[in-house]
Amino acid sequence: MSLLMKTIVQTPTITAGAYAANDAVGGLLTFVDAGPNALSGGSNSGVYVDGAVLTDLAKQDVQLDLVLFNQSFTATADNAAFDISDTDMLNVVGVINFVSYTDANDSSFCAVRGLNIPVLIENASGALYGQLVTRGAPTYAATTDIQVRLNILKG
Repeated sequence: MSLLMKTIVQTPTITAGAYAANDAVGGLLTFVDAGPNALSGGSNSGVYVDGAVLTDLAKQDVQLDLVLFNQSFTATADNAAFDISDTDMLNVVGVINFVSYTDANDSSFCAVRGLNIPVLIENASGALYGQLVTRGAPTYAATTDIQVRLNILKG
């Protein structure tokens, strides 16, 4: 069996400052061309989110969850209490927990592998959507301190 993989990167615009636990970190993330058509040119099958890497340039090392949706949704405003509408809740396809960080001198990253989250992308653009939520109280130094990379597989 041949697998096709694609890595998609998003850098949310975040607050350079403090967050409270359970706040949204950044706004709507759009992982473009995540669908099977972008990987293989026309298959009707779904894809799998195989892994993800979160880079934290502020070295806050706080648990962040990436909530994934198969359709666009009304995102919670950055640095506000995370709240999904009942309608948007029906489009949640998975959550990636960034918990265990590897530290460098002044930054850190968290790599999560083997997720195997199946996704049937149900939008014409072939995009996968998400929003980050903090489970701690980080303080970021710059609006670009966080970056998320998703590894998408199609078999």
